Parts: sequence; structure tokens; C-alpha cells
Amino acid sequence: MKEWLKKSKYILIIFIISTIISIPLFRKDLDVYFDDGIQHITRAYATYISIQNGENPEVLTSLANEFGYSWDLFYGSFSTILIIIGKLITSTFIGGYKFTLFIGMLLSGITMYMFANKLTKSKPTGVLIAILYILMPYHLNDMYIRNALGEFLSYIFIPLVFLGLYNLFKKEKGDISLCIGAVRINNHT
Repeated sequence: MKEWLKKSKYILIIFIISTIISIPLFRKDLDVYFDDGIQHITRAYATYISIQNGENPEVLTSLANEFGYSWDLFYGSFSTILIIIGKLITSTFIGGYKFTLFIGMLLSGITMYMFANKLTKSKPTGVLIAILYILMPYHLNDMYIRNALGEFLSYIFIPLVFLGLYNLFKKEKGDISLCIGAVRINNHT
């Protein structure tokens, strides 16, 4: 256990900071329906219902007065799938949405730590850069004010693009972070 803690203490620091930043999510009076929040929760709900009914979730027939709505019209599937997973864990779609925000904050810190650690070759510097990245005012604005989930989740993949480019220029083989980052950002998370 001590060896594991020694190896992963920097990830643990990012987890603790992400948890502290996410504490307001646990307030019951937090308005997640503001701006885009209602759209994300409704989309996840309709996707969940379509899957339960055995329908293809590419067209959400329960929306638009039963005329349907295209699933990937404005947002990719990643955010919706995370909300549904969060709903299964928390039992509500609002809880699933808040779970998605927490996971997004945590993963954005971890991916920035991976990039910064590789770039600076210093774990403490990598953790400091990751903490500054997750504390950026616009990042927090996307999380708590705008409910811009696609934009918020793209913070996970931007460091992966830069890590992939760095590895490409260093001619390191077998790295797929550029592919993962570019594909997810292109698919509007």
C-alpha cells in the first residue's frame, strides 16, 4: 500500500483538488438546468428511454413531440454516455450530470498532468500545472455557470493532443494520445 501511495501520490493530489472544486455540485440548490444543462439532461433521459425501449438511440423518438431528434446533431455521444453511467450510479439524471462534471474535472487534471510531466520531466511541476489547468476561471465557468458540457469535457482531450504532438516530434512510437484527443475533440465530446 505504501509503495502504491508513493507512486500515485501526485494523481491523488489531483483527485483531492478535483473533489474540493466539485463540492458545490453536491448542493441541492445548484441550478444545473441553467443555459445548456437542461438540454444535456433531456438528451441523456431520451437516450436512456430509447435504449430501454429497444430502439436505436440515433434518433430519439421521445423528443420533439414524438417526431424525433437526431442524437449526434450537436453533441457527440461521449457526454451522454457519461451522464447515463452517472445516472446508473446515482439513480437520477441530475446526479448523473453532476457525476459527469466531476469525472470531467478529474480527467482533465490527469491528462494535463500526463502532458506536463512528460514536457517538464518533473512530477511536482506537472501536478502544479495540472492544478492550475483545472482551476482556470473559464474551465470553472463552463462547469458551474454555462453548463457547456461539450466544451467542458474537451478540456480532457486538449492535453492529449499536445502530448501526442510532443511524442510525434520526439519520434516516440506506439503513442495513440494524439488520435484519441483529436478524434474526441472533433466529435464534439
